Amino acid sequence: MTTTSTTTSTSTTAPRTAPGPKGAPLVGSLGPWRRNTAEFLLGLQRDYGEMVRMRLGPMTVHQVTDPEAVRRVLVENNANYVRGPLYEQFGVVMGKGLLTSDGDFWRGHRRAVQPVFLKNAVTDIVPNIVAATEEMLDEWEAKAARDEPVDLMTEMLRLTLVTLSRSLFAYDIKPASAVLKRIVDDVVEVMFRRGTPSEMLPSWLPTARKRKIDHIHRVFDKVVADVRENHARTGEGPLIALMEQAEDPATGEPWTDRQLRDELLTIYLAGHETTAVSLCWTLLSIANHPHVQDELDEEINGVLGGATPDADRAAELTYTRMVVDESLRMYPPIWIFPRAAVGPDTLGGYGIEAGSSILLSPLASHHNPRHWDNPVAFDPYRFTPQAVRERPRMAYLPFGAGPRQCVGNNMALLELRIIVAMINQRFRLNLVPGDLLQYGSPVISLRPLRDVMVRLRPRERRTGGASASRVGAPAAESACPYRPGDR
Repeated sequence: MTTTSTTTSTSTTAPRTAPGPKGAPLVGSLGPWRRNTAEFLLGLQRDYGEMVRMRLGPMTVHQVTDPEAVRRVLVENNANYVRGPLYEQFGVVMGKGLLTSDGDFWRGHRRAVQPVFLKNAVTDIVPNIVAATEEMLDEWEAKAARDEPVDLMTEMLRLTLVTLSRSLFAYDIKPASAVLKRIVDDVVEVMFRRGTPSEMLPSWLPTARKRKIDHIHRVFDKVVADVRENHARTGEGPLIALMEQAEDPATGEPWTDRQLRDELLTIYLAGHETTAVSLCWTLLSIANHPHVQDELDEEINGVLGGATPDADRAAELTYTRMVVDESLRMYPPIWIFPRAAVGPDTLGGYGIEAGSSILLSPLASHHNPRHWDNPVAFDPYRFTPQAVRERPRMAYLPFGAGPRQCVGNNMALLELRIIVAMINQRFRLNLVPGDLLQYGSPVISLRPLRDVMVRLRPRERRTGGASASRVGAPAAESACPYRPGDR
């Protein structure tokens, strides 16, 4: 076993080759990657350190979790690291949008949509978050009365989809949410190659995969048409308004219908799914740690006292934010994101060849024992202001970093804090007994790999408000049962 503690080197000495697994002939480490990707990546860091070299089929890949090396990739030398071949399959569904593009095209599109996602702007969506959450909780009251369990992942997907659509496009997508949930599942399936024979065939052949992709496009083309028609009729929807007015940075011409469609799909797909995954893991973590639930009760009762949260009161929910941050550490929704090196570079004294791939894994970075004591324990007190100041910035990157940091991070954090508080006011959740939850499939987000069924325990409704009480000593560490390799 080789462990390393690395920093980015500017030395003129010839760079070394990073350590890593030898792998099998021809396929390299594809076998363990496919069996359980999360377990494999965490094992690479444990066995070889923060800079690891491996082969995945024909590709040379470096996993990078050293904070200084991560900073060089995402910030200091970010122009050298583009999306690369591992993002090609995203374009099968999303086309050329913020998630899949690079260079001037990406910068122009980012500037066009950025105003809606600025920290001061996202507070305008609070009424939509509150209204959609109240609708869901009212439905939960009826289900709780029947002792009917709910599929937590499905509920969170619907909630975040409705919230996003109403907030950014002034369009109520709720009637179509059940259909779109199935479509999103299909999107996840077709965007990731698994080496099946049909994936190797020409894209024009009428395979089952091709028919599924065509169906996805037909459904989302209808959604895009409805959103645009609704905006043309009402003039409402802050993001669709910006998109309709946007100009191509190269030509000065308005965005084409294709450009607008691709960005709409990117915002819909990437925007709601990742927030839903974060909500699911956060709520499960609270349910599994009674001391966290008790401290949340103290803060939420003290700050809100049964009242509906607004932007100002949501900002006072500091312990709630710490719980959310710790959940994002344990279960970052975007847990792997690749880059391709345009030119050669040196990271932590190790050589990076032009054309090779870089794999940044927030999941592995967030479980790096050099920066996180007992990283498998759920402890919100890792995120006190002092603890955050003492930790390297790039040890924690649930939304990425640098110019390509997730454009919707402010919106997501506001949603998470408000929704967690509102659910906690009215219910406690109990996971229905079954197999331990697994994660680790190489898909777009860190979803649980089976349905997450929970029973709803209604709580006594409170009214009025009280001054916020302070939460005190750090919570005791408690190992979380949801991790790869503990199945």
